[in-house]
Amino acid sequence: MYSLPPSTRRRLVKLTVQPNSVWEGDRLSLNFEDPGGAAEDLEENRDCILWVDGVNGVVRAMDLMPAATGQEAIVRTLLQAMEQPLDTPNQISRPARPKKIVVRSRELQFFLRGVLQELDIAVE
Repeated sequence: MYSLPPSTRRRLVKLTVQPNSVWEGDRLSLNFEDPGGAAEDLEENRDCILWVDGVNGVVRAMDLMPAATGQEAIVRTLLQAMEQPLDTPNQISRPARPKKIVVRSRELQFFLRGVLQELDIAVE
């Protein structure tokens, strides 16, 4: 089981909790079929990891990873969303912890519950 280092947990606990926030996270495949059949010319298949603040409608973090990267990459991107969120032209995002996160995959849900159990973040 993957767990956060104690120093990371201490940093995250100090962040402000957004009381009514619901963040949504997912990992999407960016595998493309080459219509010419020259698959060797394509770069390695990639996944896009995305964390969005669903209440405020802003992307908190986004990253591209090799498709073979484990679920720890989703946690790293979530940590980025909390500690160093992306700014948009209309909104400057502040470091914060969500009250709840929602993911599509049941496997990811159980993984994140274990990783985030000491941070008081509900995972659905």
